[in-house]
Amino acid sequence: MALASTTRTASASTAGKLNFYTPAWAGWDEHVVRWSSYKAPTFSAVFLPETEEELSEGIAHLAKHRIPYLATKIAGHGNSPTLGTYQDVIQVNLKHFRNITINPENTVTVGGGAKWEDLIPRLRSAGRELTVGSFPCVGVHGVMLGGGMGRLMGTYGLTSDGLLRMKVALWNGTIVEASDEALSDLFWAMRGAGHNFGVAIESTLQTWPDQGGLHYNADMVFTDESLAGVLTVANRLIRKGLDPAVGLVIGYLYNLELDKPVLMVNIVYAHDEEAGRKLVAQFSSTTTETERPISRVFLNETVLTFAELGSGDALPSVCRTDQYQNLYTASSPTTFDVDAMIEVYDSYGRFLREHPAANASILLFETTSRHRIDAFPDDHTAYPHRGRLGTNAIIQMTWKNDRISAAVDRWAKGARDSLAAPAVSGDQRPHVYINYANADEPPAAVYSYDPIRQARLSALKRKYDPYGFFNAYHPIPLHPGQWNLLREGGWWSIPPFPRACPGQ
Repeated sequence: MALASTTRTASASTAGKLNFYTPAWAGWDEHVVRWSSYKAPTFSAVFLPETEEELSEGIAHLAKHRIPYLATKIAGHGNSPTLGTYQDVIQVNLKHFRNITINPENTVTVGGGAKWEDLIPRLRSAGRELTVGSFPCVGVHGVMLGGGMGRLMGTYGLTSDGLLRMKVALWNGTIVEASDEALSDLFWAMRGAGHNFGVAIESTLQTWPDQGGLHYNADMVFTDESLAGVLTVANRLIRKGLDPAVGLVIGYLYNLELDKPVLMVNIVYAHDEEAGRKLVAQFSSTTTETERPISRVFLNETVLTFAELGSGDALPSVCRTDQYQNLYTASSPTTFDVDAMIEVYDSYGRFLREHPAANASILLFETTSRHRIDAFPDDHTAYPHRGRLGTNAIIQMTWKNDRISAAVDRWAKGARDSLAAPAVSGDQRPHVYINYANADEPPAAVYSYDPIRQARLSALKRKYDPYGFFNAYHPIPLHPGQWNLLREGGWWSIPPFPRACPGQ
């Protein structure tokens, strides 16, 4: 296909046969659609490479002409507001890099454009598992580059903890392979801060036997008055020490018929139905004379395959692409604060009654055993939160029109700040998992307050992305003095397009 000329790219005569497409292309809408319309990046052209050689040549061409670009897949799921600083850039679409190969040595090789829906069924068929995300439409590498959380991380650790090697296209199109043996500094950085250093073309990961392939799953619903009791049980289990096979999620969802929030709990117990049933029994209804009574109004116990576990069937709307989305988070190294959780639950109901266009918003509070993640040394990878994120709040706001965006942002930030307050979270400073981060936390909260780690990351940023081509997703500061500045109004407000770089 010939290159269509654009206002920001070279013409066909200078870019050869590379596949660049403008908005006049019939496939434009399909390729530039985003999961979230809120503070989203925009594109002036789509670059659609079919081979590694084309990808390398195209990125080299863009770098030579100092043209900013953003690598993504169809229906890109990245929803950090920092992405919105990239306007009218070239989209590098990895549609043709969705390859999955199950290798004889019980590893799996995953293309840079693959989604969980590509990977999970293949692993299931091979009788293998690893830590995967909960929603099929999300890209594997988008999750893994930040660390990679999932229901099975108590058993297998972060997705990136199983990474063995990765093929990466650097800012100038050079393709390298990073592992513990080759470019180990880049390999360290790609596991936890990888969005900053290159385009992930392909990764090979360790897998584990599926132990029969079945996972106990329980979905429960409780009355509003049960929240204190449910949290008390959850906190008791956390203090006792969750089995590594357990993933526990407390959810606030909005019921349109009742016009009020609903309290739900999901528990997954990997590979052990009997132990799962015993655990779920602790959330059974109690008598009204109990100090913090529980009234469970719904229980559905199922046994799911590994493929079903990541199907997203419980919340299918999360894969829709026609809404505004934004995410806010708070974490605690310990347990759930009962009073703060009740306050947020009540406030959530009031806000959605006042703003029904946002009633698809959900709040999820997740916890698993940290045993496997914390078994690695703190400096094993760039992921900075080992030993710290005991519970995570995911405030996933979804709304239908931009008129209420400001109100949504105010409420969600207020809820997040309440949960992140030192008296509630137990942390004097926020610690934020990058894939849940928003756009107003200081970079130190995302990547570490440790000045040694900060210096290491800044040095790697200067080495592997010296001109800032990969600044769209929570960019790493280049210099020590920038680490604790707030993003909004601080160094983060500097346009993240490529700094002056030499022609090639």
